[in-house]
Amino acid sequence: VYDVVKQLLTPQGYSAIDINSNPNYKDHVYGRPAFPTKGGKRNSVMGTYYQTAKARSNFKLWQWTTVTGLVRNGAQITGVRTNYTAYGGNGVVPLTSKGRVILAAGAFGTARILFQSGIGPTDMITLVQNNADYGPNLPPSSQWINLPVGNNVSDNPSINLVFTHPSVDSYDNWAPIWSSPRTADANQYKSSQAGVFAGTSPRLVFWKTVVGPDGKTRYLQGTARPGAASVTTSYPYNASQIFTITFYLSTGITSRGRIGIDSTMYAKVITNPWFQDSNDKAALISGIQDTLSSMSSVNSYTPAGMNSNHWCGSTRIGTSSSNSVVDTNTKVWNTNNLFIADAGIVPGQPMSNPHAMYMVVAEAATAKILALAGGA
Repeated sequence: VYDVVKQLLTPQGYSAIDINSNPNYKDHVYGRPAFPTKGGKRNSVMGTYYQTAKARSNFKLWQWTTVTGLVRNGAQITGVRTNYTAYGGNGVVPLTSKGRVILAAGAFGTARILFQSGIGPTDMITLVQNNADYGPNLPPSSQWINLPVGNNVSDNPSINLVFTHPSVDSYDNWAPIWSSPRTADANQYKSSQAGVFAGTSPRLVFWKTVVGPDGKTRYLQGTARPGAASVTTSYPYNASQIFTITFYLSTGITSRGRIGIDSTMYAKVITNPWFQDSNDKAALISGIQDTLSSMSSVNSYTPAGMNSNHWCGSTRIGTSSSNSVVDTNTKVWNTNNLFIADAGIVPGQPMSNPHAMYMVVAEAATAKILALAGGA
């Protein structure tokens, strides 16, 4: 796949780079994707921070435990409510007078915890109030904190285009090799944790800038991988030779949506974040057509299928409680000891897959929180 897509990009003026060595090069460049791995397996904070944290005497990890809300007295969080009712008889973990709470349940999960704690738009908190299970745990309405939780949500609009090429082996995609591995590949992984099993689905990523009709610059990322999640076509094709290029519009997108909950407390999308601004759609289509001049049919691609699952912005960081949920120290406005350190505080999309950025966000948030006076 790398060699095939390289042949497409090179005549268009793209240059090959080492992505991590050139993080600020994001126009007409391509390279091999970088992922955190160790011993032939994907690795992350569970393989780093968790390994040192679990050795601490004051660290506890509760698995299969859900945070259902926060116990608070006005601006002060006094406890964390969980479904682990065996703890204290009610599942509430009390805080000391200097205790702090850091939420990191993601763009959807953290927003729901806030709603169930009386923090957010009134329409969402009212849904909680009317729920027989969660309503009784809300603080009185006089203590509700009206913040734009769930607003300003962003996700990359993306379009998958599937191709065939005689040199491509779709088996190299990550999904089918686990269910029916080739013996040589399985043996290689078992003996040296290398080969196809140790790789990742993406084989090549590329970037370019696109100027929309509004004159604003947006960034387009393409990711090429063997195989396909699905194929919808009336044309015959060789399934063993398919590969996919996913086109994402990233930094610079202006469309925003809204997420919330329903009456059962299930998280839901209220307003889709894709193509609310027609300039985003025009920029994405223009970028694709510049790369693949014959792909005019993408104009009819259904926005509902554009979910990249890169949600952010639901509890965005900012300098005013009128348009943000946390301040520049990641503290929730109008609270004394509640912080957020996850994708929700990020106000917009980065230029690449956001997983590494979210880890950096957590590191930066931690430093800011520790620097504040008054904590335990």
